[in-house]
Amino acid sequence: MYLGIDPGRQKFGWALGDAEGTLVASGIVPAERLEDFVLKAARFCKGCEEWLLEGKLPEGGKIAKVFCGDGTGHARFVRELARHFEVALVEELNTTLEARSLYWDMHPPRGLKRLVPLSLLMPPRCLDDLAAFCILRRALAADAD
Repeated sequence: MYLGIDPGRQKFGWALGDAEGTLVASGIVPAERLEDFVLKAARFCKGCEEWLLEGKLPEGGKIAKVFCGDGTGHARFVRELARHFEVALVEELNTTLEARSLYWDMHPPRGLKRLVPLSLLMPPRCLDDLAAFCILRRALAADAD
């Protein structure tokens, strides 16, 4: 398993994915809870249920590597994550746009919203977790090359 992190000042997104780039679980955490999240992630996300937005937390396993976006405030995240994990920085340019597209792939609009172009629709929630998943997928794709 791999962990992707989309750092931010107020909140951050996290996503667990497998080696094939499949989303296992993801969520959003208030930035002031970073240390708490890292300790729980070190126990393979035991106790992360309160932040879960997509997928299901796995029963067991190990996080092989953490991929952290290189955006806002990433140094604090890398410092904290490096206490328990191998961490690699990944460029996060346009991951929010990718996350928006991914959200609509996962949750297609229903009813009259199906008639509106997706570029005009706003997802009903923050997408930091899906941006973290995009960061994770970028890193895995770069490693495969």
